[in-house]
Amino acid sequence: MIGTPFSRRTALKAAAGAAGIAVLAACGKDGGSTSATGVTLSVWGGVPPESGPNAMIEAFQKQHPDIKVTYTRYVNDEQGKLKLDTSLQGGVPIDVFFSYDNPTLGKRVQAGLTVDLTDRVKKDSGLAQFGPDASPAANLVYDGKIYSVPAQKAPSLIFANDKMLSEAGVTIPDGWDIDEYREVAKKLSKADTVFGTFSTPPIHRYTLGPDYYYSEDGKSSSFGDPVWRRYFELALAMQAEGSALPRRTIISEKLQTFSHGPLLTGRVAMLPSQVFALRYISDLKEFPHDFKVRALPNPAPVKGQEFWNDGPIGDHISISAKSKQQDAAWSFVQFWMLNSNLMTRGGRLPSILDPSKRSQAIADLLGPERDKLYDVASFEKVLFGTEYKYPIDTITTASNQVDTIYKKLYDQVLLGQITVDQMVAQATKEADAAIKAAG
Repeated sequence: MIGTPFSRRTALKAAAGAAGIAVLAACGKDGGSTSATGVTLSVWGGVPPESGPNAMIEAFQKQHPDIKVTYTRYVNDEQGKLKLDTSLQGGVPIDVFFSYDNPTLGKRVQAGLTVDLTDRVKKDSGLAQFGPDASPAANLVYDGKIYSVPAQKAPSLIFANDKMLSEAGVTIPDGWDIDEYREVAKKLSKADTVFGTFSTPPIHRYTLGPDYYYSEDGKSSSFGDPVWRRYFELALAMQAEGSALPRRTIISEKLQTFSHGPLLTGRVAMLPSQVFALRYISDLKEFPHDFKVRALPNPAPVKGQEFWNDGPIGDHISISAKSKQQDAAWSFVQFWMLNSNLMTRGGRLPSILDPSKRSQAIADLLGPERDKLYDVASFEKVLFGTEYKYPIDTITTASNQVDTIYKKLYDQVLLGQITVDQMVAQATKEADAAIKAAG
């Protein structure tokens, strides 16, 4: 078993296949080799190289001319993640890599693919805030150790077609709740041609916060909590009334990972997502559209009550356990973390951001055509007008198995293959068994 379970109350107090495109950022040999002028690092990440990694690597090499860097882009879907895992386990030389969700990182830690970074982080004054004992918690901890550092804060928000909102005469109330969200989605829907929302906002995660799959003591699952039933009943109702895009369509068109398409083609009016979606909205060549996108806050599960933002503190950077040049790799990790503003133009909000640079961050996030493409003021308000509570998961017992169980049953419920009652019963039975076996 990896990790010592903490109660949700403790967490609440602590926290306020794939397209592998190898980009040679400087002349040098394959990753993992040593050239005549020094070391060559191989870095794998899911962000397209032109969306920030190239700029980051260029800046790094100016400061470290003796270290060459190659960047390989893998698509962050199931096939791409498998490709990276297989490469890490095999003979492909990889020094630094990124993980974009907690279960995937946990799986890599369990498999021994990551280097323990605890001592390095504790000794670095700029990164000590991500150490295992930091309060509030700002990183994922496994048995008191850390194996990554998070390069970005990725708050979730609602991206909305401003033209559709205006044409429907919709005004979004301050502090709106999920019932009001549903009513707005209904107003924005048009038969089977336009759906008010891509999906139902995850009020279960908003409500339960950290370790939302688990009971407070971490010894069983949380699927018996009423909020799970409430979420699925709401999601099914919104599908049935035509205010949310059917899950069958999402699966058949493979929109689970890249959900921005329906928003930018006018098929949905609202999209619950994270800031990375901005890089697609700004790409008029690939996704031409003639409307502005407005930022809306997430709806509260219960009106007037505080709730969690479900966006992760993510883009977790790790060093491969097989890297033969871990000191050079750590230099690269340090540089990336302390200069992650260079990734802002690619839709990544740095986890370390000076408040005085927020206006510049908005400008970089939204790009040079921001006044044409966005309601800029709404993004400033939503991204920086609230101090969000980010859920930092602390329980890792059977986390990958529980995540797999949930995702399988999630699809089955929304496809109408099982009822909500069956989902709750089966998820509880299977997840509790996995947790017990791992404990």
